[in-house]
Amino acid sequence: MKKKLTPYLKTVLILSAITIVLALPALSPRLCDSYTDNVYPVLRDVISHITALFPFAVGEILMYLGILAVLAAAVMLFLFIFLREKSGYRRFLLFYFKAISIALLVLVLLYMPTWFVPFCGTVLGEGDRELRTEFSYEEIVGFLAYAAENGNAAAEEIEIGEDGRVSFHSAKENTALAAKAMSELSGEYGRLSGYYPPVKEAICSDILDRMEIGGYNYPFTMEPTHNRYMSPLYQPLLDAHELAHHMGYYKENEANFLSELALSRSEDPYLRLSAYMRMHSYVADAYMEACFQNDAEPGELPGFSKRAMKIYKAGLAAEQEIYEADTHVIDEIPAADEAIRDAADRGWDIQGEILKENSYDGVVLLLLQYYYCSGE
Repeated sequence: MKKKLTPYLKTVLILSAITIVLALPALSPRLCDSYTDNVYPVLRDVISHITALFPFAVGEILMYLGILAVLAAAVMLFLFIFLREKSGYRRFLLFYFKAISIALLVLVLLYMPTWFVPFCGTVLGEGDRELRTEFSYEEIVGFLAYAAENGNAAAEEIEIGEDGRVSFHSAKENTALAAKAMSELSGEYGRLSGYYPPVKEAICSDILDRMEIGGYNYPFTMEPTHNRYMSPLYQPLLDAHELAHHMGYYKENEANFLSELALSRSEDPYLRLSAYMRMHSYVADAYMEACFQNDAEPGELPGFSKRAMKIYKAGLAAEQEIYEADTHVIDEIPAADEAIRDAADRGWDIQGEILKENSYDGVVLLLLQYYYCSGE
């Protein structure tokens, strides 16, 4: 007589089978593109409309609950040493671990349609792009001059007080302007059309700041989130980056490219200055690194005006004011601070190995291709 599967095993098998089926499109980047263009927006908009009703990041709260559940499991295993003879405790422990395993399977399942499949598509959803990958010194300097010239022009539109202070936008205004700029780019990049939820402030901003993480998304709750400790000049660019992920562009080079391109076209001078400074920074860094690797002497590169740099420094000062206005318990625990930073270093290294050319600095190639291969 065949032994029947328990309800738990049936549930595990069903969830695992569904997860595998949902992951199958990843075998074909083009199929992933089709899914992200046609199916993903429906799922994204429905979920994000619901979670936007909450003033806090639901995904972050769920993350904390998950951490507590794991810690509780560790405590329960320790107690099992003393309570292993108690049949009631053994049953409870078995039930608890089954519940955790089911929750993890559900989480992995949800990640397939909300992150994994869109991530496995082609860059910018444009298929196999056959564009140039080599650019001359003159072209690189020309792009840097373009970024510096436009950034300096934007700086001229920003008022600086006699005391050197700059009246930056509020965090909420920055988010709204960033969303507007991204939406206006939807004519070229169709996935940017749709509902833009608020970018929520992370409760764990203090930890994120030490890990040098500006923001992130909770794919299973469709919530873009940002670190509260950042320059108000940089915030709209970061929010646009996270919103690019939310709209289906999950590779880091894609999100950098789209956020910088969108904000560079904004009517708002703060957003334009932020975008052009970021473009300039990435391309200049890549140029200097190439010179170093080839033992070449770098030439003088076009830079930003004193006015632009004054606004940039005012943004950093505003960031410091925000940070100093809060209490930071971790500052009193050097060991915890060091552990967080060490974990961040390892995490960034691992991410770089996984993403490779689709990492953050991959934006350099996308920027140069756009401006030299797209008629711009």
